[in-house]
Amino acid sequence: MWLWQFATVHFNYGGNWTALFSTAPDWPRPAFLVTESLYTFPGSMGYDGQMYHLIAHDPLMRRGAVAAMDDPALRYRRILVPALAWALALGRDSAIHAAYFAVILGFAFLGVYWLARAMLIQGRHPAWGLMFVLMPATLVSMDRMTVDVALGALTVGLVLYSDYRWKVLPILACAALTRETGLLLTAGLCVFLLSRRRFADLVWTAASAVPAIFWYVYVSRHAPPAVGTTRPADVASLIPLAGWIERVAHPANYPLPHLQALAAVELDYVALGGVALMLGNAVWLAWARRWNARAAAIYIFAAAIAFVSTQSMWQDAFSYGRVATPLMLLLSAEGSVAFAPVALVDARIGLNFLKQIIGVARGLTGM
Repeated sequence: MWLWQFATVHFNYGGNWTALFSTAPDWPRPAFLVTESLYTFPGSMGYDGQMYHLIAHDPLMRRGAVAAMDDPALRYRRILVPALAWALALGRDSAIHAAYFAVILGFAFLGVYWLARAMLIQGRHPAWGLMFVLMPATLVSMDRMTVDVALGALTVGLVLYSDYRWKVLPILACAALTRETGLLLTAGLCVFLLSRRRFADLVWTAASAVPAIFWYVYVSRHAPPAVGTTRPADVASLIPLAGWIERVAHPANYPLPHLQALAAVELDYVALGGVALMLGNAVWLAWARRWNARAAAIYIFAAAIAFVSTQSMWQDAFSYGRVATPLMLLLSAEGSVAFAPVALVDARIGLNFLKQIIGVARGLTGM
Protein backbone atom coordinates (compact mmCIF):
# COMPACT_ATOMS: atom_id res chain seq x y z
CA MET A 1 0.00 0.00 0.00
CA TRP A 2 2.78 2.42 0.86
CA LEU A 3 4.58 1.66 -2.40
CA TRP A 4 1.40 2.41 -4.34
CA GLN A 5 0.92 5.67 -2.43
CA PHE A 6 4.53 6.62 -3.11
CA ALA A 7 4.17 5.84 -6.83
CA THR A 8 0.92 7.70 -7.37
CA VAL A 9 2.05 10.71 -5.34
CA HIS A 10 5.34 10.84 -7.24
CA PHE A 11 4.00 10.39 -10.77
CA ASN A 12 0.51 11.88 -10.52
CA TYR A 13 0.77 14.62 -7.88
CA GLY A 14 4.27 15.99 -8.26
CA GLY A 15 5.45 14.44 -5.01
CA ASN A 16 2.91 16.34 -2.90
CA TRP A 17 1.59 13.82 -0.37
CA THR A 18 -1.25 16.10 0.71
CA ALA A 19 -3.03 15.04 -2.50
CA LEU A 20 -4.14 11.97 -0.55
CA PHE A 21 -6.42 14.18 1.56
CA SER A 22 -8.44 15.06 -1.59
CA THR A 23 -8.87 18.74 -0.76
CA ALA A 24 -11.14 21.04 -2.75
CA PRO A 25 -9.47 24.24 -4.03
CA ASP A 26 -12.03 26.66 -2.60
CA TRP A 27 -12.57 24.93 0.73
CA PRO A 28 -12.13 27.22 3.78
CA ARG A 29 -8.75 26.93 5.44
CA PRO A 30 -8.18 27.59 9.15
CA ALA A 31 -5.14 29.60 10.17
CA PHE A 32 -3.09 26.50 11.01
CA LEU A 33 -3.29 25.36 7.35
CA VAL A 34 -2.16 28.63 5.79
CA THR A 35 1.48 27.58 5.65
CA GLU A 36 0.72 24.13 4.21
CA SER A 37 1.19 23.63 0.48
CA LEU A 38 -1.99 21.61 0.03
CA TYR A 39 -2.56 19.82 -3.25
CA THR A 40 -6.07 20.61 -4.50
CA PHE A 41 -8.26 19.17 -7.24
CA PRO A 42 -9.78 21.86 -9.49
CA GLY A 43 -13.52 21.53 -9.99
CA SER A 44 -13.81 19.07 -7.12
CA MET A 45 -15.74 19.29 -3.86
CA GLY A 46 -13.01 17.22 -2.23
CA TYR A 47 -13.68 14.13 -0.16
CA ASP A 48 -14.02 13.06 3.46
CA GLY A 49 -10.27 12.89 4.00
CA GLN A 50 -9.98 16.68 3.91
CA MET A 51 -12.26 16.83 6.99
CA TYR A 52 -10.33 14.23 8.96
CA HIS A 53 -7.13 16.09 8.08
CA LEU A 54 -8.57 19.17 9.81
CA ILE A 55 -9.57 17.12 12.85
CA ALA A 56 -6.07 15.66 13.14
CA HIS A 57 -4.73 19.21 13.47
CA ASP A 58 -7.47 20.25 15.90
CA PRO A 59 -8.91 17.22 17.74
CA LEU A 60 -10.42 19.22 20.63
CA MET A 61 -12.06 21.90 18.46
CA ARG A 62 -10.00 24.77 19.83
CA ARG A 63 -8.25 26.08 16.70
CA GLY A 64 -11.05 26.88 14.27
CA ALA A 65 -11.38 23.63 12.34
CA VAL A 66 -15.11 23.49 13.11
CA ALA A 67 -15.79 26.58 11.00
CA ALA A 68 -14.16 24.95 7.95
CA MET A 69 -16.16 21.72 7.95
CA ASP A 70 -19.33 20.64 6.16
CA ASP A 71 -20.82 18.77 9.12
CA PRO A 72 -18.58 19.14 12.18
CA ALA A 73 -20.95 17.29 14.53
CA LEU A 74 -20.83 14.22 12.29
CA ARG A 75 -17.15 14.38 11.38
CA TYR A 76 -15.88 14.91 14.91
CA ARG A 77 -17.73 11.87 16.20
CA ARG A 78 -15.29 9.85 14.06
CA ILE A 79 -12.33 10.85 16.17
CA LEU A 80 -10.20 7.73 16.57
CA VAL A 81 -7.99 7.91 13.45
CA PRO A 82 -7.42 11.71 13.57
CA ALA A 83 -6.77 11.57 17.32
CA LEU A 84 -4.24 8.77 16.92
CA ALA A 85 -2.49 10.78 14.21
CA TRP A 86 -2.42 13.85 16.48
CA ALA A 87 -1.05 11.77 19.37
CA LEU A 88 1.59 10.10 17.19
CA ALA A 89 2.67 13.52 15.94
CA LEU A 90 2.79 14.78 19.56
CA GLY A 91 0.44 17.56 18.50
CA ARG A 92 2.98 19.08 16.08
CA ASP A 93 1.40 20.38 12.90
CA SER A 94 4.54 19.63 10.91
CA ALA A 95 4.29 15.92 11.74
CA ILE A 96 0.52 15.43 11.33
CA HIS A 97 0.65 14.29 7.69
CA ALA A 98 3.24 11.57 8.18
CA ALA A 99 1.52 10.44 11.39
CA TYR A 100 -1.87 10.24 9.67
CA PHE A 101 -0.49 8.15 6.80
CA ALA A 102 1.21 5.90 9.34
CA VAL A 103 -2.05 5.35 11.26
CA ILE A 104 -3.88 4.37 8.06
CA LEU A 105 -1.12 1.92 7.11
CA GLY A 106 -0.99 0.62 10.68
CA PHE A 107 -4.67 -0.31 10.63
CA ALA A 108 -4.20 -1.96 7.24
CA PHE A 109 -1.38 -4.06 8.70
CA LEU A 110 -3.50 -4.93 11.73
CA GLY A 111 -6.42 -5.93 9.52
CA VAL A 112 -4.22 -8.21 7.40
CA TYR A 113 -2.67 -9.80 10.48
CA TRP A 114 -5.97 -10.43 12.26
CA LEU A 115 -7.70 -11.70 9.11
CA ALA A 116 -4.78 -14.08 8.46
CA ARG A 117 -5.24 -15.47 11.97
CA ALA A 118 -9.01 -15.79 11.45
CA MET A 119 -8.46 -17.66 8.17
CA LEU A 120 -5.95 -19.97 9.87
CA ILE A 121 -8.47 -20.80 12.60
CA GLN A 122 -10.95 -21.74 9.85
CA GLY A 123 -8.38 -24.11 8.37
CA ARG A 124 -7.66 -21.85 5.39
CA HIS A 125 -4.28 -20.58 4.29
CA PRO A 126 -3.26 -17.46 6.24
CA ALA A 127 -2.32 -15.73 2.97
CA TRP A 128 -6.07 -15.10 2.61
CA GLY A 129 -5.48 -12.38 5.17
CA LEU A 130 -3.97 -10.29 2.39
CA MET A 131 -7.51 -9.91 1.04
CA PHE A 132 -7.96 -7.22 3.66
CA VAL A 133 -5.90 -4.90 1.46
CA LEU A 134 -8.49 -5.32 -1.31
CA MET A 135 -11.47 -4.50 0.88
CA PRO A 136 -13.31 -1.41 -0.42
CA ALA A 137 -12.75 0.45 2.85
CA THR A 138 -9.01 -0.22 2.67
CA LEU A 139 -8.71 0.95 -0.93
CA VAL A 140 -10.70 4.13 -0.31
CA SER A 141 -8.78 4.90 2.88
CA MET A 142 -5.49 4.31 1.07
CA ASP A 143 -6.47 6.72 -1.68
CA ARG A 144 -8.48 9.38 0.20
CA MET A 145 -7.52 9.07 3.86
CA THR A 146 -10.96 8.07 5.16
CA VAL A 147 -11.27 6.35 8.53
CA ASP A 148 -13.06 3.21 7.32
CA VAL A 149 -9.97 0.98 7.19
CA ALA A 150 -9.81 1.26 10.98
CA LEU A 151 -13.36 0.00 11.42
CA GLY A 152 -12.59 -2.86 9.04
CA ALA A 153 -9.60 -3.93 11.12
CA LEU A 154 -11.57 -3.66 14.36
CA THR A 155 -14.33 -5.78 12.83
CA VAL A 156 -11.83 -8.58 12.27
CA GLY A 157 -10.69 -8.05 15.86
CA LEU A 158 -14.26 -8.74 17.00
CA VAL A 159 -14.24 -11.96 14.98
CA LEU A 160 -11.09 -13.13 16.76
CA TYR A 161 -11.80 -11.98 20.30
CA SER A 162 -15.58 -12.07 20.76
CA ASP A 163 -15.16 -14.79 23.39
CA TYR A 164 -12.49 -12.89 25.33
CA ARG A 165 -14.06 -10.08 27.35
CA TRP A 166 -10.94 -8.08 28.15
CA LYS A 167 -9.70 -8.23 24.57
CA VAL A 168 -12.95 -7.44 22.79
CA LEU A 169 -13.97 -4.50 25.00
CA PRO A 170 -11.23 -2.08 23.86
CA ILE A 171 -11.87 -3.18 20.27
CA LEU A 172 -15.55 -2.29 20.57
CA ALA A 173 -14.75 0.99 22.31
CA CYS A 174 -12.41 1.96 19.49
CA ALA A 175 -14.92 0.87 16.84
CA ALA A 176 -17.57 3.21 18.23
CA LEU A 177 -15.06 6.07 18.19
CA THR A 178 -14.07 5.31 14.59
CA ARG A 179 -17.53 5.91 13.14
CA GLU A 180 -21.12 5.45 14.30
CA THR A 181 -21.57 2.15 12.47
CA GLY A 182 -19.03 0.71 14.89
CA LEU A 183 -21.84 0.65 17.43
CA LEU A 184 -23.51 -2.03 15.31
CA LEU A 185 -20.72 -4.42 16.32
CA THR A 186 -21.46 -3.68 19.98
CA ALA A 187 -25.18 -4.18 19.39
CA GLY A 188 -24.60 -7.50 17.65
CA LEU A 189 -22.49 -8.89 20.47
CA CYS A 190 -24.97 -7.60 23.07
CA VAL A 191 -27.87 -9.37 21.33
CA PHE A 192 -25.89 -12.61 21.21
CA LEU A 193 -24.90 -12.40 24.88
CA LEU A 194 -28.50 -11.65 25.85
CA SER A 195 -29.68 -14.75 23.97
CA ARG A 196 -27.18 -16.81 25.93
CA ARG A 197 -28.15 -15.15 29.25
CA ARG A 198 -24.55 -14.07 29.82
CA PHE A 199 -25.67 -10.99 31.70
CA ALA A 200 -22.33 -10.04 33.24
CA ASP A 201 -20.64 -10.09 29.84
CA LEU A 202 -23.61 -8.20 28.43
CA VAL A 203 -23.16 -5.37 30.93
CA TRP A 204 -19.45 -5.08 30.22
CA THR A 205 -20.03 -5.16 26.47
CA ALA A 206 -22.65 -2.43 26.65
CA ALA A 207 -20.28 -0.40 28.84
CA SER A 208 -17.73 -0.41 26.01
CA ALA A 209 -19.89 2.22 24.31
CA VAL A 210 -19.52 4.65 27.24
CA PRO A 211 -16.36 6.39 25.92
CA ALA A 212 -18.10 7.04 22.61
CA ILE A 213 -21.20 8.35 24.38
CA PHE A 214 -19.14 10.80 26.42
CA TRP A 215 -17.30 11.92 23.29
CA TYR A 216 -20.55 12.33 21.35
CA VAL A 217 -21.90 14.53 24.15
CA TYR A 218 -18.71 16.63 24.08
CA VAL A 219 -19.00 17.01 20.32
CA SER A 220 -22.68 17.99 20.50
CA ARG A 221 -21.78 20.80 22.91
CA HIS A 222 -18.88 22.18 20.88
CA ALA A 223 -19.73 21.47 17.22
CA PRO A 224 -22.82 22.90 15.51
CA PRO A 225 -24.90 20.60 13.33
CA ALA A 226 -24.76 20.98 9.57
CA VAL A 227 -27.04 23.50 7.93
CA GLY A 228 -30.22 21.72 6.85
CA THR A 229 -29.59 18.69 9.06
CA THR A 230 -30.91 15.49 7.50
CA ARG A 231 -34.13 14.23 8.98
CA PRO A 232 -34.38 10.59 10.15
CA ALA A 233 -36.95 9.94 7.42
CA ASP A 234 -34.37 10.96 4.82
CA VAL A 235 -31.83 8.47 6.20
CA ALA A 236 -33.86 5.33 6.85
CA SER A 237 -36.78 3.82 5.00
CA LEU A 238 -39.44 1.38 6.10
CA ILE A 239 -39.08 -0.28 2.71
CA PRO A 240 -36.17 -2.75 2.61
CA LEU A 241 -33.54 -1.90 -0.01
CA ALA A 242 -35.27 1.36 -0.95
CA GLY A 243 -31.91 3.11 -1.40
CA TRP A 244 -30.49 0.18 -3.38
CA ILE A 245 -33.56 0.01 -5.64
CA GLU A 246 -33.45 3.77 -6.25
CA ARG A 247 -29.80 3.50 -7.26
CA VAL A 248 -30.51 0.61 -9.64
CA ALA A 249 -33.53 2.33 -11.18
CA HIS A 250 -31.76 5.65 -11.68
CA PRO A 251 -28.14 5.11 -12.81
CA ALA A 252 -25.72 7.98 -12.43
CA ASN A 253 -25.17 10.41 -15.28
CA TYR A 254 -21.39 10.62 -15.47
CA PRO A 255 -19.82 13.64 -17.24
CA LEU A 256 -17.44 11.37 -19.18
CA PRO A 257 -16.91 10.31 -22.79
CA HIS A 258 -19.59 7.87 -23.94
CA LEU A 259 -17.65 4.61 -23.58
CA GLN A 260 -16.21 5.56 -20.19
CA ALA A 261 -19.62 6.62 -18.90
CA LEU A 262 -21.13 3.36 -20.17
CA ALA A 263 -18.43 1.31 -18.43
CA ALA A 264 -18.98 3.24 -15.21
CA VAL A 265 -22.75 2.62 -15.26
CA GLU A 266 -22.38 -1.07 -16.09
CA LEU A 267 -19.83 -1.56 -13.32
CA ASP A 268 -22.17 0.27 -10.95
CA TYR A 269 -24.64 -2.54 -11.53
CA VAL A 270 -21.91 -5.11 -10.89
CA ALA A 271 -21.01 -3.46 -7.57
CA LEU A 272 -24.66 -3.17 -6.53
CA GLY A 273 -24.96 -6.87 -7.36
CA GLY A 274 -22.15 -7.51 -4.89
CA VAL A 275 -24.14 -5.72 -2.18
CA ALA A 276 -27.22 -7.76 -3.05
CA LEU A 277 -25.13 -10.94 -2.82
CA MET A 278 -24.02 -10.00 0.68
CA LEU A 279 -27.53 -9.20 1.87
CA GLY A 280 -28.88 -12.37 0.30
CA ASN A 281 -26.23 -14.40 2.07
CA ALA A 282 -27.18 -12.80 5.39
CA VAL A 283 -30.79 -13.85 4.76
CA TRP A 284 -29.62 -17.39 3.96
CA LEU A 285 -27.68 -17.57 7.22
CA ALA A 286 -30.76 -16.43 9.11
CA TRP A 287 -32.87 -19.04 7.29
CA ALA A 288 -30.31 -21.69 8.27
CA ARG A 289 -30.54 -20.42 11.87
CA ARG A 290 -26.85 -19.68 12.10
CA TRP A 291 -26.31 -18.14 15.52
CA ASN A 292 -23.10 -16.95 17.12
CA ALA A 293 -21.53 -13.58 17.85
CA ARG A 294 -20.48 -13.11 14.23
CA ALA A 295 -23.89 -14.04 12.89
CA ALA A 296 -25.61 -11.60 15.25
CA ALA A 297 -23.39 -8.80 13.98
CA ILE A 298 -24.04 -9.90 10.38
CA TYR A 299 -27.81 -9.66 10.82
CA ILE A 300 -27.64 -6.21 12.41
CA PHE A 301 -25.24 -4.83 9.81
CA ALA A 302 -27.29 -6.31 6.95
CA ALA A 303 -30.49 -4.80 8.34
CA ALA A 304 -28.83 -1.41 8.73
CA ILE A 305 -27.61 -1.43 5.11
CA ALA A 306 -30.95 -2.68 3.80
CA PHE A 307 -32.96 0.07 5.47
CA VAL A 308 -30.60 3.01 4.93
CA SER A 309 -31.84 5.07 1.99
CA THR A 310 -29.73 8.22 2.19
CA GLN A 311 -28.33 9.35 -1.15
CA SER A 312 -24.90 10.07 0.34
CA MET A 313 -24.43 6.35 1.01
CA TRP A 314 -25.77 4.97 -2.26
CA GLN A 315 -24.28 7.57 -4.61
CA ASP A 316 -21.23 5.49 -5.60
CA ALA A 317 -19.24 2.36 -4.81
CA PHE A 318 -16.71 4.38 -2.82
CA SER A 319 -19.52 5.25 -0.40
CA TYR A 320 -21.53 2.06 0.02
CA GLY A 321 -18.48 -0.14 -0.51
CA ARG A 322 -16.67 1.18 2.55
CA VAL A 323 -19.85 1.21 4.66
CA ALA A 324 -20.48 -2.43 3.74
CA THR A 325 -16.88 -3.57 4.35
CA PRO A 326 -17.52 -4.77 7.94
CA LEU A 327 -20.35 -6.95 6.61
CA MET A 328 -18.02 -8.34 3.92
CA LEU A 329 -15.45 -9.22 6.57
CA LEU A 330 -18.00 -10.80 8.91
CA LEU A 331 -19.42 -12.95 6.11
CA SER A 332 -15.92 -13.99 5.03
CA ALA A 333 -15.06 -14.96 8.59
CA GLU A 334 -18.28 -16.96 8.75
CA GLY A 335 -17.04 -18.93 5.74
CA SER A 336 -20.09 -18.28 3.58
CA VAL A 337 -19.69 -16.40 0.28
CA ALA A 338 -16.03 -15.80 1.02
CA PHE A 339 -14.71 -12.82 -0.92
CA ALA A 340 -17.00 -12.84 -3.98
CA PRO A 341 -18.77 -9.56 -3.08
CA VAL A 342 -15.38 -7.90 -2.65
CA ALA A 343 -14.47 -8.66 -6.27
CA LEU A 344 -17.79 -7.30 -7.55
CA VAL A 345 -17.57 -4.01 -5.65
CA ASP A 346 -13.86 -3.65 -6.36
CA ALA A 347 -14.56 -3.89 -10.09
CA ARG A 348 -16.27 -0.51 -9.90
CA ILE A 349 -13.84 0.97 -7.40
CA GLY A 350 -10.96 -0.03 -9.66
CA LEU A 351 -12.36 2.16 -12.43
CA ASN A 352 -11.82 5.20 -10.18
CA PHE A 353 -8.13 4.25 -9.96
CA LEU A 354 -7.70 3.89 -13.71
CA LYS A 355 -6.40 7.42 -14.31
CA GLN A 356 -3.86 7.04 -11.50
CA ILE A 357 -2.78 3.63 -12.77
CA ILE A 358 -2.20 5.04 -16.26
CA GLY A 359 -0.18 7.91 -14.77
CA VAL A 360 2.01 5.55 -12.77
CA ALA A 361 2.48 3.22 -15.77
CA ARG A 362 3.54 6.12 -17.96
CA GLY A 363 5.92 7.37 -15.31
CA LEU A 364 7.55 3.98 -14.86
CA THR A 365 7.92 3.34 -18.59
CA GLY A 366 8.98 6.89 -19.45
CA MET A 367 6.16 7.31 -21.99
